[in-house]
Amino acid sequence: LVTVFLIPLGMLAIFSFWVNIPGGQYEAGFTLENYVRFLTSSLYLGQLWLTIELALLTAALSLVLGYPLAYYLAQLDHPRLRSALLVIIISSLWITYVIRAYAWQVILASNGILSSIGVFIGLLDNHTSFYPGYWGLIIGMVYIFLPFMILTLYSSLRNLDNGLLEASKNLGAGPIYTFRRVTLPLTKNGVASGTALVFILALGAYVLPRLLGSGSERTLPVLIEQQIMSESNYPFGAAMSIGLIVVVLAFLWLLLRLTNVTAGGLGGIDTKKSDAGVFSRRSKGTAAKTWGILRSTSETIGFTAVIIKAV
Repeated sequence: LVTVFLIPLGMLAIFSFWVNIPGGQYEAGFTLENYVRFLTSSLYLGQLWLTIELALLTAALSLVLGYPLAYYLAQLDHPRLRSALLVIIISSLWITYVIRAYAWQVILASNGILSSIGVFIGLLDNHTSFYPGYWGLIIGMVYIFLPFMILTLYSSLRNLDNGLLEASKNLGAGPIYTFRRVTLPLTKNGVASGTALVFILALGAYVLPRLLGSGSERTLPVLIEQQIMSESNYPFGAAMSIGLIVVVLAFLWLLLRLTNVTAGGLGGIDTKKSDAGVFSRRSKGTAAKTWGILRSTSETIGFTAVIIKAV
């Protein structure tokens, strides 16, 4: 953990305070100029808010679309059909983002399938291109990250006790009331984990904004790449990267506050009670909570166990 996460993160933090020398060079030192430039520039702050907006909208739409699909898969009575559908969802992850982004360029083009259908049914007067643009980027990001949401929610819904749902119906509760008071509260860990996962992935997306977004949809990761590869301004690129990390930590903290989910629950760990009726896993102190958020972030990103469990 120290080698993979803490050392690179520490180096990134150190580089962010180094001094940039015009001409593609930099030297060791300590300066706050990089952070001052980032936090006082309307350009970079505007693109930061745009990046957060895109990530939030992608996570919200993925949750709205992914929850019914995950619920259907979890309640499906045919194991072979369920396994086949899960394989289809997982197999979409085997294709690189670049190929799928180019495929959406074809679909969203003025002579693509979407525009042709719109003209055929009368929604569009003329063939219209939906890319590059804001909504074309949103469509592509939701498509790319939706499988992550479905698999995370499926793992939570699969462990749902159907006896509780039957008991709710036997007591006279309708489907909507049962979902609101039983199903959703029992799967809030999956909802929080899936939302955090998709938000983090969308926040750091680089390929999709480059291929599906216009010049005004250049997100912060794209600007970071430009600073490093084109301007050779590594200290300023590192400072912007630290800014993204702070956004992720702030989002996770806010998510834990709003959903009342523990850091372990966000990482996919079920909180269990001991015989004395108290929680056996509880973070105490600011340092422990901070470490729990960092650990849950790494566990959320590393969702391999969820895929294996789903299959």
